[in-house]
Amino acid sequence: MTMRRAGVFLALFQAGLLLLVGLSFWMERLTSPRLWTLTQPVDPNLPIRGRYVSLRLLVPLSGAETSESTTQSVILQAQGDRLVAQNDGDGERYAGELIRRDGQALVELTEPLALFIPPDVNDPSRRSPTDPLWVEVTLPRSGAPRPIQLGVLRQGRLRPLSLR
Repeated sequence: MTMRRAGVFLALFQAGLLLLVGLSFWMERLTSPRLWTLTQPVDPNLPIRGRYVSLRLLVPLSGAETSESTTQSVILQAQGDRLVAQNDGDGERYAGELIRRDGQALVELTEPLALFIPPDVNDPSRRSPTDPLWVEVTLPRSGAPRPIQLGVLRQGRLRPLSLR
């Protein structure tokens, strides 16, 4: 096999792997639930280049609180078009901190998500406290939720933000 043929073979193999990963994410988005949840922007700390917003999910706690501890281990589930956290049940567990906002128990997930944004748009995470930021996520069977788009709650309806 010549060097040129080996290079072409390697390039085709890598392109095939990239297509396979893209196809698996696309299929996951088609088959997994798409849910909205409240989010809290955090200061990004990833060693990668590009513009992104680092978000921590604020998920309502469904059911009774099982401990007095502020640290919770929860399971994420779909309830209608919203993401909720439960203390009991089977599934992948996520660590978070129990907080209260407006009398509602929320779990702020420890692991932040990164949502990449175009370089020419204003940072959507810089909002007033009275205008909270929401994120639509895909909830796969395994792994962390994957962010799709950002939105705001206006007149009782979630409206996606245009980031193009």
